[in-house]
Amino acid sequence: MNKLIIFSALSIAVLSCVMVLGKNNKSITLSEPANPQLISPFQNWEEVDEPMVSWGCSNSRYHKNYIPELELKDELFVTGWKNERLYAQAVVWTADSIHNLSVEVSDLSCESGHTIFGGVNSYFVRNVIGDEFMGGCGYKKHSSETSHLIADCLDNSSNITMSDKSARGIWFNIDVPVDAKAGRYLSEVTILNKNDVIKKLKLKVDVINRTLPQAKDWTYHLDLWQNPYAVARINEVPLWSEEHWQYMQPLYTRLANAGQKCITATITNTPWGGQTYDAFQSMIEHKLKKDGSWEYDYTVFDNWVEFMMELGIDKQINCYSLIPWKNKLCYHDELAQKDTFMIAPASSNEFETYWRPFLLDFKEHLCDKGWFEKTSIAMDERPLKDMMIAVNLIEEIGGFKISSAANYDPEFSSHITDLSFESRYLLSDSILEDRRSKGYITTFYVCCSAEYPNNFTYSEPSEGVWQGWYAYAKNLDGFLRWAYNSWAEDPMQDTRFITWPSGDTFFVYPGNISSIRFEKLREGIQDFEKLTILMNEFKASDKPEAKIQIQKLEELLKNFEIANIPEQGTKQMILEGKRLLNNL
Repeated sequence: MNKLIIFSALSIAVLSCVMVLGKNNKSITLSEPANPQLISPFQNWEEVDEPMVSWGCSNSRYHKNYIPELELKDELFVTGWKNERLYAQAVVWTADSIHNLSVEVSDLSCESGHTIFGGVNSYFVRNVIGDEFMGGCGYKKHSSETSHLIADCLDNSSNITMSDKSARGIWFNIDVPVDAKAGRYLSEVTILNKNDVIKKLKLKVDVINRTLPQAKDWTYHLDLWQNPYAVARINEVPLWSEEHWQYMQPLYTRLANAGQKCITATITNTPWGGQTYDAFQSMIEHKLKKDGSWEYDYTVFDNWVEFMMELGIDKQINCYSLIPWKNKLCYHDELAQKDTFMIAPASSNEFETYWRPFLLDFKEHLCDKGWFEKTSIAMDERPLKDMMIAVNLIEEIGGFKISSAANYDPEFSSHITDLSFESRYLLSDSILEDRRSKGYITTFYVCCSAEYPNNFTYSEPSEGVWQGWYAYAKNLDGFLRWAYNSWAEDPMQDTRFITWPSGDTFFVYPGNISSIRFEKLREGIQDFEKLTILMNEFKASDKPEAKIQIQKLEELLKNFEIANIPEQGTKQMILEGKRLLNNL
């Protein structure tokens, strides 16, 4: 096997590309953006004679310029299992500015004397600019009429300034330890302006005597594609430098803690064309030697995979892609002493000449590393005839798993060990169970074409939770989405991108800052795990009560249809589902 031990010319070329991009981009902006709308609806702020505080709903967004429409509540009850993350949101609104708004949270204390130390963490909900669906996929002409301030980013600053006539959400993550004692716990939440108390709220947490597995052991197959190149650009550090790895560590640890199963690896440049602000480059150099043979440098690939596995993302390595969107295959020409490329459609001789020796060498390398059984050659949304050519080549080499985001086709899909299809297309239980009996994975995905349920900046927060319930209701193994952190130019200000609805290209923000969208997606995954555990127990029981519980759950799950969302709303469906889940 040919393996170089230093970074290749291609690695240097990639770094150069990133640095050029960086010259044309500003660093992230920390100040909150102004409202892009020219006209705001009338709000009677004169009636707000003092700062107001109330518990709100974690499935709602509270607009900066709107007086919240909610019933005033000083107490909030939430219920969950041990080892579960629960959520809450309070809202502050004021007619006059507040220059130092802060939050103090006491430890959770139980009447039995048990205490959960540091279990509740608070975040100010920060506003970013987003847009509307506007037809979904395709070029967006942005204007003040279609642009909005949207509460999404979870800022962990210790204090914040509120302008006059404004509202601010305060988000709470409530992490119940795995060794917590069951019972009711109480925490006091104090909202302050400097040292002056504005309001005290009570948070009551009922811990059920049930335990969620650790995230790494969750059965839900989560596949959010990572973009390490965006991390280098946004933090203005050299690609694959020590600083780059340091910035990525907390970001992808957050993803691992949500149960992520797949490592996104690229084996060719720009496998999806120019669909992201920061282009993906190949993690493996393909070098054409002077004698016509090929040599491969796996240094970056190996470092990336080892790094992600150390964080706990170690079930699957998805390698994109044999069929890049523009059929452009890059390599370093040793004879010409330059980086170059060929245009090689799947039907061309050049396609096989390029990929066959690579797959043979790659297989040997993966076997040496002990990764071959975890590795999948991945393709997405390419013409069926081209993907079948690639499948045949992969299978001739032997042993590789194959992943694909593509609509179901009986001939093609029978070769795909990890298949993800659009949420609006469903497979029969017989097909799903046949795939499961072979050890195959079947998930669904959403993209720019689905108005709902989705994970856009402006999507209802409950849509992320709903996706977890939908996966269970439709007998699926999990969820795929194409971008965990393919950031826009200045994502802390503006989440819009040229061709996709806002937020389509990322879930989380630079600096390892989470979002309402990402936390609600995680909540839905937890619900999926709880449904799986309870249903398995009921099905294994011969007690009459167990059959009744199964019937209740199955009847509830029938309602989780995309067609029901416009009339019923995902929020109401989730509330009804959680009520039954907690009673069970």
